[in-house]
Amino acid sequence: MKSWQERPLGRRSRNHDLAVARAKESRRDLLYASGVQQDPSALFLFANGRKEPNMTVHEDYGPYQVHPLADALPLIEGEEFDQLVADVRAHGLTHPITLSSDESTILDGRNRYRACAAALVDPSFTTVPAAWDENAVAYFIIGANVLRRHLNPGQRAFVALVAEEYFAELAKRRQAQAPGQPRGVKQSSVPADLRSADRRQRESSEQAAKLTGASGRGVQQAKAVSKSPDLAEQVKAGKLSLDNAHTQHQQREKAAPKPAPVKPSATTLTLRTSDGTAVEYPQPKAKAKFNRTEGEGISWADWSWNPVTGCLHGCNYCYAREIATRERSRDTYPVGFTPLFHHERLDAPKNTPVPAGASESDRRVFVCSMADLYGRWVPDEWISQVHQACIDSPQWDYLMLTKFPARYLKLDLPPTAWLGTSVDKQDRVRIAETAFRQIDGVAVKWLSLEPLLAPLEFSDLSMFDWIVIGSQTQTVQPTGVVPASAPPFEWVARLWAQAREAGCRVHMKPNLGRSSPGMALPDEYPVPRRSSGVKP
Repeated sequence: MKSWQERPLGRRSRNHDLAVARAKESRRDLLYASGVQQDPSALFLFANGRKEPNMTVHEDYGPYQVHPLADALPLIEGEEFDQLVADVRAHGLTHPITLSSDESTILDGRNRYRACAAALVDPSFTTVPAAWDENAVAYFIIGANVLRRHLNPGQRAFVALVAEEYFAELAKRRQAQAPGQPRGVKQSSVPADLRSADRRQRESSEQAAKLTGASGRGVQQAKAVSKSPDLAEQVKAGKLSLDNAHTQHQQREKAAPKPAPVKPSATTLTLRTSDGTAVEYPQPKAKAKFNRTEGEGISWADWSWNPVTGCLHGCNYCYAREIATRERSRDTYPVGFTPLFHHERLDAPKNTPVPAGASESDRRVFVCSMADLYGRWVPDEWISQVHQACIDSPQWDYLMLTKFPARYLKLDLPPTAWLGTSVDKQDRVRIAETAFRQIDGVAVKWLSLEPLLAPLEFSDLSMFDWIVIGSQTQTVQPTGVVPASAPPFEWVARLWAQAREAGCRVHMKPNLGRSSPGMALPDEYPVPRRSSGVKP
């Protein structure tokens, strides 16, 4: 079947030209226009180019979405990608990028699109026939990629995992669209028994495994490893075998604390994890209030408040995971570092009085110091309730911090919020810059570079009001001790100079210079933009 090759679009698609015309100065500013978070594993449905409500817009692909099956495939990186860029620069794009019939979605050619952008070469496109349904598109993507590229068993298993979810959701949607389907009626595009969720899942698993060439055992291992995002990313990138990753994940699960038993005599309430699991938790005896921060760990806020705890990022240096997984913390963190919503803590802002004669720091509250409130796994309802509690008590400055800053763009933000993003590697720089160019209407926009693990390079810092720089402190993780490390002076000095040029205030954490007496580190804070209804 080669019919898609008979529909060339020439050098650029109409969609591409339209997007470039609308955003000449910065095409990538379109990436987060919809406010959708960047989530490479997010599942959206594609049917002849239709955009479903949870379709993902990607930062590297200009005006195009990416089909979830295409997005499940590992990107070409490093020397291999450099060679592709050099070839495109020398010879142009010899194999066009395949789009959906309405030219909205990349089905095949993500790496070629990226190479064209890097080589400053206009890409060429072709489309699939409009008559193709979701199954035909899926088979084309797998045939054009999985069977063409040399993927190892672990990479195939993760592709099959996404394909399984895709086919299961597709069957579920078809069932919803045809609730009155009589028994015995056969249609080639409808599974034989849509009424059985178990059978639908089983058939989707078999279809995905057969299509990708993955084993059933490998897919089950991939499902387990997915709960450890850092290991999953290494497997997808071909840096770690699936068997090894699965072994490490099992070791982590064994080391993680089990939910603490609730004393029968205690009055309990029911909390929920991010996947909906019920957790019994002792009813607090006192009203919820903020906690005073102690020591130098959170040197820029006098209070902390954790209506949500837990995180799935998998950062190996995380101080919060160390605290939550300690044996002595089992009562406070009954499910360890699994994301958990504490609705009983939502009244803390109104229950905590502002100290008499409060200084600026007395008003600063670090929200979710033990979580990423805006992680992709966090339900919207949790965020809405936390934000409403902030809005109802505007006497406080609420410091937020996330590795998913694009999620800010689709939310109603508290006007006294200090919105921050954490950047620990170069890959996050452009994501942070793109999102924060679009954020407005909050008290402060800030950037956390703690720990500073690489010589980060920003194109511009003017979208931030404040920058915090710090070292990596030693932590004891379930997998062992992670040693402390300090960034070279040159990394810090360059960022300080760039921040100064952009007009940003800079706060350097005390852990950057512990030698006594040491030198005085910059300890600056921004002046928050306060609305007329908030007392200074």
